[in-house]
Amino acid sequence: MPMLKAINGHTGCSRIEDYLEKNGRALMRDFFNLSWDEVEDKGLDTALKNEVEWALEMDALRHDYGNDTPWKGQRAIAFRHYVISPDPSDSIGLEGLRELTHAWVKKHFSDYQVAVIYHDDNKQRIPHAHVVVNNTNLATGRRLHIPNALDMNRSLQEIAKEKGLSAFSNEMPKGRMGQSDPRNPPRPQTRQAIYINHSERGLLDAGAYSWVSDIRNRVSVAKVLSRNEGEFMRILELMEVEVSENSAHAPREDWIFSLADQRSKKVSGERLGMTFGKIALTERFERIGSYHPDVASSRAILSMATDAVELNDIAELGSLAKTVETNARYSIGSSADYGRRIEALQRRMDREEEPRAASKCAERIEELESAMEYATERGLIPERTARNAIRNGGAERWQYEPRSRQNGSQRAVQSASAARQRERERQQGGRSR
Repeated sequence: MPMLKAINGHTGCSRIEDYLEKNGRALMRDFFNLSWDEVEDKGLDTALKNEVEWALEMDALRHDYGNDTPWKGQRAIAFRHYVISPDPSDSIGLEGLRELTHAWVKKHFSDYQVAVIYHDDNKQRIPHAHVVVNNTNLATGRRLHIPNALDMNRSLQEIAKEKGLSAFSNEMPKGRMGQSDPRNPPRPQTRQAIYINHSERGLLDAGAYSWVSDIRNRVSVAKVLSRNEGEFMRILELMEVEVSENSAHAPREDWIFSLADQRSKKVSGERLGMTFGKIALTERFERIGSYHPDVASSRAILSMATDAVELNDIAELGSLAKTVETNARYSIGSSADYGRRIEALQRRMDREEEPRAASKCAERIEELESAMEYATERGLIPERTARNAIRNGGAERWQYEPRSRQNGSQRAVQSASAARQRERERQQGGRSR
C-alpha cells in the first residue's frame, strides 16, 4: 500500500508552488475546484492547465474569508501538504498514481481547492504525488479541520487495496527490553550514535519515504543547535515534532518523538541512535564544551530546516541533518576546520598499513568533503572561527528564552567582573582617605 506523508503549511502558497514546480521537474499537474477542474473540465484541452496560477487563487480565497489570520493564538494553517508515495514493488505508473490520488482527493476534499503535482525525482524514478489543499471550505467558508490524521492514511490504504496494490510496511519492530534489576541498569538499545535498522535501510535504499528517518533528521538539527532542554523543546516545536516521556515502567528513561500531524508514528530517542536518547541528550546539555555552531550559522541552519519541513523537502532536510551531524562529530566551526580535519585524516590514511583502517579514513574524508561542499554552498559556516567570541560577559548566544535568563558562564564572568570593580573602588577609596 502507498505511504501518506502530511505536513502543515503556515505561509502563502507561492513558496510551495515554486518548490514543487522549480526546474521543470513537475511531470504533470492536476487541479480541483480551481480555474481548472479535473471533473468539470474533463475533455477540454489540457494545455489550459498551464495557465492556472493555483497559488494565487488559493491565497486570494483564503484571504477573502479571513482564514490566513492566527487561530486561537496559533499560526494559521494556510494549507495542508500531503505526499502519496506508492510501494516500489507495485511498479505503479503515472496514470495509476493519478487514479489513486484522484479517488482519495475526491473522498476527503471535494469542497476544497486542491493542486496535485507529480514528481519522479527519487532514486528509482518512482512517481509520487504532492497534494496541496487550501484551508478554506468552498461551501461553508470555514477552515479545514482534520479530526484524526490516522483516518486519512487508513482511507488511502483502503482505496489502494481496492485497486489491487500491495502492502507497504513502514512499522518499527515490535517489542521492548524486559525489566531488569535496578542495581544493574539495563544497557541502551544500541551503542551506535545513529542507528538505522533493516526495515528503515530498505526504505531508504529504495528511495522511499521513512517517517523514522524524517523524525531523526528533525531531531538531529534540534540537538546540535540546542544548549539546554528548553531550547531543544522549542526547536522541536518549530520542526513540528512532539515529545513525550516514555512509560514509567520502561527500563531506561527516554523521550518519545512523533510528527505533529502523524501522532501515531512514534519512536523512542534511543531507537534513533544512542545520541538521540534522553540520557545522552541531558548529558550533552550539561557539558560546557558541547559543540554548537556560532550564532549566524545556527540561525541559517534553523531557517533552512524549518523551510524544508514546511515545504516537505525531505531530501534537503536529510542533507542538512547529515551535514550538522558531521560538523558536530568533527567540531567544525569554520571552513578552515574542514581542511585541517581532512589533511589530518589524509596523513593518517597514508601511514595506515591495515586496509580496513585506511578505508575508514577514506570514508571520513568523503564525509567531510560532502559536508564542506553543502555548508559552503549554502553559507552555513564562516570561513574562519571568530577569535574574540568570548568578551565582555561570555560567549555570544542565540536562544529563545528571555534575554534576562543568562547561562552559568555568563553569570560567572559578570560576577567576577563586578567583584574586580568593587575591589578597585575599595582601593581607590582607601588611597583618597
